[in-house]
Amino acid sequence: MRLRGTAAVLPIVAAVLLLAAACGGGDDGGPGGGEGPPPSSAPSRPPSPGPADVAALEKAVGRYVDAYFEPDAGAVYAMYSARCRREVTEEAVAETLERAAEANTEGRRYALERFSAEESWGEDTAYVTYGVGGEPRFDHRKQQWVREEGGWRYDGC
Repeated sequence: MRLRGTAAVLPIVAAVLLLAAACGGGDDGGPGGGEGPPPSSAPSRPPSPGPADVAALEKAVGRYVDAYFEPDAGAVYAMYSARCRREVTEEAVAETLERAAEANTEGRRYALERFSAEESWGEDTAYVTYGVGGEPRFDHRKQQWVREEGGWRYDGC
């Protein structure tokens, strides 16, 4: 008899659980299946860097390019973000610059010639596109830079 009573309750429990799931009663962030707030109440993006910030960013990228083609591993490494300095050693940067210098068989001095900072994530992260000389192989697209310690730093490691 006890077995029959338990068997009779199971379909009711299952129906209640199914109804609760269908009505969005789970831990999905709210009613309606976790759709989130309507678009009008979504938070706005942080402001993009202003013209002075973009000019400072361009100047930093120019210094980075100059140091890269010097080659000056210490100066390049000093322009790395704190995150990149945790991931890459100065010795590894020096090796990369040495290989780049060896590949530059004409011994040309390259400098920043084309620059744009078309995208940003807030005031302290920007993505830059730039080129040096007439060498498309040295062009960079959407290279990440961050503002740290009062200046822009390479963060594309």
